[in-house]
Amino acid sequence: MEEYKEVFENESRRELEKIDITSLFVDFCQGLRKLWWLILVLTVVFAIRGYFATSTSYVSQYVAEATVSVTSSTGSSAEDMAQIFPYILSSGVLADVVAEDMGLTQIPGTVSAVADEGTNLLTISVTSSDPQVAYNTLQSVLKNYPEVAEFVVGKTKLTVLDETGIPSDTRREEVIRGSYKRGALKGAGFGFAILAFYVLTRRTVKSKRELKNQINLMDCGSIPYIQVKKRKKKTFNNSLCLLNERISQGYVEAIRKLRIKVMKDMEENQFKSIMITSSIPGEGKTTLAVNLAISIANQGKKVILIDCDMRNPSVAGVMNEQETHPGLGAVLKKETALNDALIRVETGKGSLEILYGGNNDEKNTKMLGTKRMEALIHTLKKQADLIILDTAPSGILADAAVLARYVDAALYVIRYDHTKMQQIREGIQSLVMSGIHLIGYTFNGDNQSRGRGYGYGYGYGYKRYSGYSRYGVKKESDSYRHYGNAPKGTQDQYGRIIKE
Repeated sequence: MEEYKEVFENESRRELEKIDITSLFVDFCQGLRKLWWLILVLTVVFAIRGYFATSTSYVSQYVAEATVSVTSSTGSSAEDMAQIFPYILSSGVLADVVAEDMGLTQIPGTVSAVADEGTNLLTISVTSSDPQVAYNTLQSVLKNYPEVAEFVVGKTKLTVLDETGIPSDTRREEVIRGSYKRGALKGAGFGFAILAFYVLTRRTVKSKRELKNQINLMDCGSIPYIQVKKRKKKTFNNSLCLLNERISQGYVEAIRKLRIKVMKDMEENQFKSIMITSSIPGEGKTTLAVNLAISIANQGKKVILIDCDMRNPSVAGVMNEQETHPGLGAVLKKETALNDALIRVETGKGSLEILYGGNNDEKNTKMLGTKRMEALIHTLKKQADLIILDTAPSGILADAAVLARYVDAALYVIRYDHTKMQQIREGIQSLVMSGIHLIGYTFNGDNQSRGRGYGYGYGYGYKRYSGYSRYGVKKESDSYRHYGNAPKGTQDQYGRIIKE
């Protein structure tokens, strides 16, 4: 136990974890699969916004151009003339002459000149919001430029080789097309920025290697991820329970391996009670507790499963039990006798009895730390080979730590790509401080070891707290409490659905 405490004291320093580039790339790809729609929506929205913003505010600009050959009495080249042209313009002399020639107070546009390198050709351009004004300004510049330039470079002659005439706005389509392209790029960039933020801040555990490097607990194996098949009507026939014969054989085998490790540890230490908990809601601990109880009972053991999460009792949902039962709270308050509250489930060789959580009542949770709860567990140990307690997440509630005082051992459930390492550390630390024997952890919903085999696929349907880890499976007309009494051709003696 001191070893555990030392580990968590060191981890509390919160040193920066090294970022695995390969892991980061995998996280990015997985995040892209989840958020591709957001990036697409942002790309389209920004593209449309850019298009309409530009098309509604765009002011046409008309460019009148003329290509001229330049001859100067001083032998100045077109390049020299192009360099001198801005100075002539900025001096204001040419601008004043052109404006006076047009009967205006100033030039109605902008004038520029560019020389063709290695030639005596000069291209003069006039830009204006009015095509006729642009053309008239160009003609005035061509007429008056030699007169103004004579005072600077000597006698100059411009010979017009080509001109555009009255211009049209050829850039409108180009500008508008570029606007939605730029908008699309901005939207995509914004979407990828959100994706990067999501990946860098999420940093959930996605491999057992991370767990082995960060926590000092035994690896009890992985439970494979089972792909869900959406169905409008949910029944026991498509639930994730070992009593359903359509369950993937890969999943059954993973539970069997977990059972072997757990029972080995329990028998070596002569323990008779174990609690199943996790860091946060939605890690599948209730489903794991139910299936572990069924698997152990099938080995000829007498098992009692208790739903101790009275804030959100979920065992009944996994078992597809829709009938109302008194539950743990009623037993602790002595409103119901223990034997009346225990519901027997036929599993084969051994027996399984379940003490459901009853109605959702947060007030009942205060009784978990009382002598009555301790006495109840002590009594049940005499009646069964193993007691399994499904508790609330230890990372966010104190229920598990309170119950740990009366329970021999604990199994920690960690779900693939659901929980952050810091949350796992905090949840385990709360148990460590209680002094309970931690058997180890199981990696649930491991996407790297998908369940394979015949039958349907199954998945998890979690909700947030006050309704987490709940399947909401609707019950058919038959009661699944008494599996052996089902009509012939519908269920076998173990309560499993027989294929037609």
